[in-house]
Amino acid sequence: MRKLILLLALTLVATAAFAQQAPRPRPFEFATDFQTVPVMANTPGLGGTFQSYVSLYNPTASAFSVTATLYDSSGTKHEASIPLAAGELKAYTNFLDTVFQYTGGGAVTFRSPDSAGGQRNNRFIVNSEVRTSGTRYSTSVPVLDFAGSSSRSFSPGVTVDSNSRTNVGCFNQSDAPQAVAVTVLDSTGKTTVGTTTLVLPGNAWGQAPVNSVVSNGLVQFDPTDNAVCYAVVVDNSTNDGRFIAAAEYRP
Repeated sequence: MRKLILLLALTLVATAAFAQQAPRPRPFEFATDFQTVPVMANTPGLGGTFQSYVSLYNPTASAFSVTATLYDSSGTKHEASIPLAAGELKAYTNFLDTVFQYTGGGAVTFRSPDSAGGQRNNRFIVNSEVRTSGTRYSTSVPVLDFAGSSSRSFSPGVTVDSNSRTNVGCFNQSDAPQAVAVTVLDSTGKTTVGTTTLVLPGNAWGQAPVNSVVSNGLVQFDPTDNAVCYAVVVDNSTNDGRFIAAAEYRP
């Protein structure tokens, strides 16, 4: 009997340890009732106008509306309701212009209401990318299912030279203003080649260029409150981009 109890205890400990070590699900793996796109655009830029393509799909057997909320660089909220029939797919070539009649950049959240009994069954799927108008080049932007934190985060593999440029950005998910320290490191990850600060009002989105020449370097973000950050490396000749979501690391 003692051996059985001991065996069960060891099994529970091992199960708990495994559960603690299991990674969080990544974006794109499941439909949810709340999702965040950390950056969208409808703004002139180098080589053309940057516009966000968005597709929104309701895989359920029920109709519901999704509330889209745009957070601009001042932290101002812009809201719109998007009705979705059961199984309906809606696509937008220029989401910010069509839904909000907005020019500029920002972060956008999507939320659906609870279903009967407070259940979160009104789940949906979002896909987003930033395109240069009139071309076939685009940058896929991952959709986030989890909020950021105040932990340090990193975007590895950035380059700034005659062929490529890099922008860095963050979405302040806190109601309070914060300054996110941005440090650009060389390919060794040890030598600082540039710094900047993103000063963000509460609930604001902001983006800035990296002006330091670097090859396959690293961007380190140090927020003071909840934030999600990223870097994007853009080809100067085509505007084709590579989005690098900042990965959090807390020792």
